Order: sequence, then structure tokens, then C-alpha cells
Amino acid sequence: MASNHPDRKHDAVADEENDQEEFIDPNDVLVEVAEDEGVDYPMDEDDEDGEHGAGPSGADIIYEDTSIQRFTNHTNSVFAVAVHPSAQIAVSGGEDDLGYIWDYTTGEELVKLTGHTDSVTHVGFNHDGEMVATGGMDGKVRVWKRVGKEDFKKWTFLTELQGPDEVTVSFLFLFQPEILGLTSDCCSG
Repeated sequence: MASNHPDRKHDAVADEENDQEEFIDPNDVLVEVAEDEGVDYPMDEDDEDGEHGAGPSGADIIYEDTSIQRFTNHTNSVFAVAVHPSAQIAVSGGEDDLGYIWDYTTGEELVKLTGHTDSVTHVGFNHDGEMVATGGMDGKVRVWKRVGKEDFKKWTFLTELQGPDEVTVSFLFLFQPEILGLTSDCCSG
């Protein structure tokens, strides 16, 4: 059944116009790049081996690591990194359910932060760097406090907050040294 609605008639005319062949106006061409004769570049879907590192000639692309320091103790993806407010250390959390405190000048592991049963997705130091917290997809927020003033190799576990499973955890250390503010936002999915 045909419609007499004016918008639908306009759409039919536009469809007929789109079916016609279109050409580039020669005045719109800035530069023409010639193809290499005899070279067949595969399209993304034609790349049979599925490797993303191969270039057009089949040679592997070499990626240069220009990082100043690397920390390789995580066994899977790293989701969060935070830097200490004054010392040359960092805390990181990852898919391996672990957090690490490490020296970012040497890459040396100082402390392994355990206790999560799912990915550690949030990490952070408080304002003076004497406490560190990790938050994970297991709904846990775990807090540690530095022991002593000699170095950063000794931390004691303080507390754990447990939220619902698969919670996205965010936390904020307030500026009063002995007060810790924690929030967790549950996401429904």
C-alpha cells in the first residue's frame, strides 16, 4: 500500500538519487597516489593469520619501548597505578588480583599486597603516603599502613571493607592523617 505522506515521498526520491553513480570532481583531488604494481595489500578482514603486527609487506612491525622504567611482576593486565606524594615509589593493581608497591627508579618490588579475589582496579596513597588502599572487582577495599620510617618495605594490613560482588570501588583519603574516607559505588548490570 502506497503512502501519501510527504516525508515518505521525499525519502523515495532521495533513494533514487543515491542509486546513481557518483564520481569525484577532478577539481577536488589534491594529490593522486599511485599503487605499487604487483603488490597485493590485504584488507583487514583478508588478513588470514590474524596478526596485527604485520605490515603491508608481511614484515613485523617493531615497537620501540621508550619507557624510563618497567615493573613486570604483574602476570596480567595492569588497571591502576598511583605515585607516592613524595617518595619515588608507586602502587599498582591488576588482573592478577594483586597490588604491588614498587620503586619506580629501579623497578624493585617492595611489597606485594594480597587478599583480593578478583582484579584490583583502583589504588592510591593517602596525602602523606603513610597509607595505601586497593579496591577490586571483588567488592573489597583493603587498606595498609607503613611500618617505621626507615624505608617503604614494611606495611601492615589495617582493614578491609566488603561491598557487593563486582563493585566499582573508588576511594578518597581525606587530608586529616588519621581519618580515612572510603566510598564504593555499586554498578548494576
